[in-house]
Amino acid sequence: MQLIKDASAEKLRGAYYTPPAIASFILHWGINGSNDYDILEPSCGDGVFLECMSKDKMLFHSVSAVEYEKDEAEKARAINLHDAEVINDDFHHFCLNTSRRFDLVVGNPPFIRYQYYDEGQQRLASEIFSKVGLKRSKLTNAWVTFVVGCSQLLKEHGKMGFVIPSELLQVTYAQQLRQFLSHYFNKINIISFENLVFEEIQQEVVLLLCEKTGGVEHLIEHIEVRDAAGLEALERHRLNLPTKTIDFHQDKWTYYFLDKDELDFLSKVKSSQMSKISTYANVEVGITTGANGYFTVPQSVVEMYQLQAYARPMVGRSVQVNSLCFTEKDWKKNLRLGAKANLLVFTPDAKTNGNEGTKAYIENGEQQGINEGYKTSIRDDWFVIPSIKLSDALFLRRNNMYPKFVLNEAGAYTTDTMHRVFIHEGVNRKAFVASYYNSLSFAFAEILGRNFGGGVLELMPSEVGGIYLPYREENEMIFEQLDKMLREKTPADKVLDYTDEVLLRKGMGFSEREVKMSRSIWHKLMGRRLSRETLEKPKEDKKTKSGCSIQQLNLWGLFDQYEFEPITQNDMVHEDYVVEYETEPYHLELPIDISKNLLICNVKKDNWEQYLDGSARIYYTGKKFPTTVALNKLYYFMPYLSGKGIRDLYYIKIARLGYRKEGQDNEDKNDLRLVFEIERVGQLFANYKKVKLEIWRTFTDTTMERVLSNR
Repeated sequence: MQLIKDASAEKLRGAYYTPPAIASFILHWGINGSNDYDILEPSCGDGVFLECMSKDKMLFHSVSAVEYEKDEAEKARAINLHDAEVINDDFHHFCLNTSRRFDLVVGNPPFIRYQYYDEGQQRLASEIFSKVGLKRSKLTNAWVTFVVGCSQLLKEHGKMGFVIPSELLQVTYAQQLRQFLSHYFNKINIISFENLVFEEIQQEVVLLLCEKTGGVEHLIEHIEVRDAAGLEALERHRLNLPTKTIDFHQDKWTYYFLDKDELDFLSKVKSSQMSKISTYANVEVGITTGANGYFTVPQSVVEMYQLQAYARPMVGRSVQVNSLCFTEKDWKKNLRLGAKANLLVFTPDAKTNGNEGTKAYIENGEQQGINEGYKTSIRDDWFVIPSIKLSDALFLRRNNMYPKFVLNEAGAYTTDTMHRVFIHEGVNRKAFVASYYNSLSFAFAEILGRNFGGGVLELMPSEVGGIYLPYREENEMIFEQLDKMLREKTPADKVLDYTDEVLLRKGMGFSEREVKMSRSIWHKLMGRRLSRETLEKPKEDKKTKSGCSIQQLNLWGLFDQYEFEPITQNDMVHEDYVVEYETEPYHLELPIDISKNLLICNVKKDNWEQYLDGSARIYYTGKKFPTTVALNKLYYFMPYLSGKGIRDLYYIKIARLGYRKEGQDNEDKNDLRLVFEIERVGQLFANYKKVKLEIWRTFTDTTMERVLSNR
């Protein structure tokens, strides 16, 4: 966790100001021709909303603007706006002490993480929550408090228009806020953007437009535009007439991205006799080892340290389960290919009574500090993994195109990269797993899951349990054919053409229109997730050799969104295939997906050794990284050795943020870098090949296909 003393002033107060086009749009929506409104801006900053009101000569009765920072409050006061009062105070104090009520509240509340809240602010925030019967957790961001507090300051028919993080739509810590807003307001409009609209931060935002009417209906609409300019073309009357009735039992608001007829269809499914996965099975997280890299090992390590007594079959990556059924034959194939297909299940006496190899391996773990990790350090014996249970099936936690559900015939253990599914007695296991592979279940997986860095879909156990599926014992008849299709890597839509006909049309009696709608919903939600553009922030203009302007990514802005969580996490969705090709004088065979993006990066000479011998595991970028590189699409990495060129191909397991010299005594917490955790795939060229580094003579952003076509 970043210490407060290391954070910038902007991050501490969440001061990232609103683009004027967005401020103007919210104001025009809220005022909507009125001239007597009392308006509140609870975090006015230097006065963007006030400036828009002055520039557009908007009519109102009064404006109250609250700003915590004295200098910013003075800037706001300097704006020539009649009947406006700028109050230099903490909004928490203002909210709890004022007796005034407002027709319209507008603003861009601060994005302040819980660790930057002082104890006094946390107490006041909890008091604001308790006034409406809500409970604030320590994970709650400041913007949530502003939304809850401002809702309380509205008149009977008041409106609220805010710029807030898109986290509102799906994160757990905003779940009770979504419920609160659903009941408190009669009309809610959510406007999201295809592209990044903030210049200062790596934060995807939405506009939250809420209105109290005093009626009994609770309606919602989710509208998406390309960018801030797209707001101008938006038909304003749509915001007055949201069409979708709020489902108080629906947790995540990404659901409302769908059309009304699609929502009606899903409601019909929910009220039908179709059951959920949780009806037939219990879903639990996989085994938490505390150090997967240590406890999951290839067969070579088992043999080297004579660990056969403690090695158990395991599967931990999606690339190892390209089938409907994971068999012992599949596991042995993974062993032969050198995969980490063994889980080390040590007993408490292994350190004292194990053979010499076992003792050496445990001692090596202690030398590496594995025993000092959080999960391992709280155990009685750090090397003894708890909760060792075999499951009947496996459900992948993070996925790319669609989540995989696999029958575990091999009796393999799994780590927390997969969920364990324990099927109830009396349920036909093959029929149950096969029943999941249809457009409707895929659609519910998208609705229930959340987007995780780079378009990856993540589902937790309770969310997996909520997926509807058309289970019938007769569905066992498609098991073998479906397994064959998945092993042959049949495209998803062709698989669904087959399964939808059997499971939905014939099995459940769906009409052709209902089957098409199920597929359309899945396509819409999956396509939206995978097409989200990388979040890029222009900081400083630089020039390539050709004169093209390249801008520098603000890594601290990126930190506000991800901290040290993965930005891109390919080790959950790694799906390479073996490609054979000629490169003089060798015939090479490597597991490569030629459609994937490749980043070529310059490596300083003092770091050459680890790339020459293939031992490199981490690559740190310099202080500068270009915004033109799509972080969510990073997949392969090739080191460029100056004067030599490129030769070896690495796979980027994780792209994240880290400090220079992280983990060392001289770690610099003011020097943030992008970090690639890499794994060598193999030698792509027989000899080093010189290429042009197109960006700052440091990077080339390309694809595997282009590099191979130019070999």
